[in-house]
Amino acid sequence: SKALEGVNKDIKGTQTQLKDVQKLLKLDPSNTELLSQKHKLLADAVTATKEKLEVLKTAAEQANTALANGEISQQQYDALQREIIETENELKRLTTEANNSHTALEKMGVLGETLQSAGDKISGVGQKLLPVTAGVTALGTIAVKTGADFDSAMSKVAAVSGATGSEMDALREKAREMGSKTKFSASEAAEAMNYMAMAGWNTQQMIDGLPGILNLAAASGESLANTSDIVTDALTAFGLKAEDSSHFADVLAKTSSSANTNVSLMGETFKYVAPLAGTLGFSVEDTALAVGLMANAGIKGSQAGTALKTAIANLASPTDSMKEQMKKLGISITDTNGSVKPLITILEELRTKFGKLSSAQQSAAASTIFGKESMSGMLAIINASDSDFNSLYENIKNADGAAKDMADTMQDNLQGDLTTLFSALEGVGIKVSEVLEPALRDIVEAITDLFSWLNGLDDEITN
Repeated sequence: SKALEGVNKDIKGTQTQLKDVQKLLKLDPSNTELLSQKHKLLADAVTATKEKLEVLKTAAEQANTALANGEISQQQYDALQREIIETENELKRLTTEANNSHTALEKMGVLGETLQSAGDKISGVGQKLLPVTAGVTALGTIAVKTGADFDSAMSKVAAVSGATGSEMDALREKAREMGSKTKFSASEAAEAMNYMAMAGWNTQQMIDGLPGILNLAAASGESLANTSDIVTDALTAFGLKAEDSSHFADVLAKTSSSANTNVSLMGETFKYVAPLAGTLGFSVEDTALAVGLMANAGIKGSQAGTALKTAIANLASPTDSMKEQMKKLGISITDTNGSVKPLITILEELRTKFGKLSSAQQSAAASTIFGKESMSGMLAIINASDSDFNSLYENIKNADGAAKDMADTMQDNLQGDLTTLFSALEGVGIKVSEVLEPALRDIVEAITDLFSWLNGLDDEITN
């Protein structure tokens, strides 16, 4: 309903004008100015109704899943299907009426006068018209196709997010801005917005979060879909806001470049550990440090996530045997006030206490506290050299700007230049489409009418 507010408003406005024109035409049926206005309004109505139908069909795709998951009722689903059928019928009616209007204008001689005027200015219509129409067709095809693809992507964003009016204008502008600043085109930026909308982000959150997601995807080589999932899910788990997405992207980018892991594997790790880490108030930076140190020992992805989650859970809620071992070592996850310590403090404490034990003692203590499945991951953190630990910590702490720097570095080559060029060309195409679409439609209609007129001439006249 929200996604349709804007287009329904346009349709309502067009219908109001059509009624006024129809009233006047009853008094003066042959008025060419009124007939021309009617023809233009019908064309606008057809365009708006097509847009409405596209939004409804996009919503219907999601409704299938929503119905299966019990998120909407059968009654709501059936109502949506009825509205699609009603809109399809209305589109057929408007199209027929527009075609009849075109015929009426043709009979009145309005189109004929326009074509005659154009013909008077062109000698040798058959030969000289072809290169002109070829150029117009090429321009129209490129611009309109580019603009249509972008509009289609933004329509999906509107359908999922419910954004309308000024909100959609702001999202379109942001997508185009990112298309000019990153390796991704405006249409791809719109695709990323769609993933964010599916995560429940509102308009401002999408605008704030888009740069970080695009830079991280460009820096890591991951798909926009996977990168969006990683960022949106982890931010929610850590209790962060959309405007924190750029910093979060920087932390992941810096960790992946400083440790033996990548963004995809870190995303898989965060999927398991982030909810618990966020609940305990652990920072993204400290969690990334633990993940990076485990990765350096070959423990990555879901294995690392499970190990770290289990270890933290055991420290937070230990059994009697775990408590006894923790007390023996002087380890606690909370301070004297009962507040949970920062994760970096806990890790440093574990490294200090376990560092005093022999290898056999370490294994026994780690097995008791962390469990046999998680002990290897925690021992990788505990036994990492001071230089590796401190170096990774400093890199992550100073990660701001890392994602963009890495993305720029990866783009600093011929392939990157070509990618940027194509993104820029798409931006031009969208701009041309927005500016010239009304004129292009008039030109295409006029050329179509001219061809129809030429096809109706006798062979003798044509020759």
